[in-house]
Amino acid sequence: MATQTVVQFKPTQKTASRRSTRATKALRRQSGAAVMIGGVGATLVALSLYHLAHGIEIVTAAPTWESWAMAIGIDLGFIGLELSQLAASGEKLRKHIARWTRPAILGTVIGSAGMNAFAFAAQTTTAWMTSAAITLGVAIPALVYALMRVGAALYIDCHSKA
Repeated sequence: MATQTVVQFKPTQKTASRRSTRATKALRRQSGAAVMIGGVGATLVALSLYHLAHGIEIVTAAPTWESWAMAIGIDLGFIGLELSQLAASGEKLRKHIARWTRPAILGTVIGSAGMNAFAFAAQTTTAWMTSAAITLGVAIPALVYALMRVGAALYIDCHSKA
């Protein structure tokens, strides 16, 4: 029987796998920006959910719980669908689910914008105020979408480098 000898070498200097201080600080800033964007997006989603539920309740005369359930399905549905596209592990999967996610995202964003605009405009009395209310209503889901895309990209990039 042969005996085996194991010799362990200890590196004399820090390994190259350690991140530089500059890179660590940059990732920390990027992560902070992603968290801040997420907070702003969450605030806008809460506002959108409220207006969406209110608009659905006005249009359908549905009970409050049904209006809120529909609002949650619309707004959180499009966020979940978009995140599924961003988080897909490969291009083949991304292309496969895009067949369903793209039209669903487009439809829910348009529906959310319409109901938010309706809820904002429901209390207005002049054409100028109605125009402003509609603009605000349309801006909410557009901002949620943009914030979610940017925040998720920053977050995913940070954690892919960790």
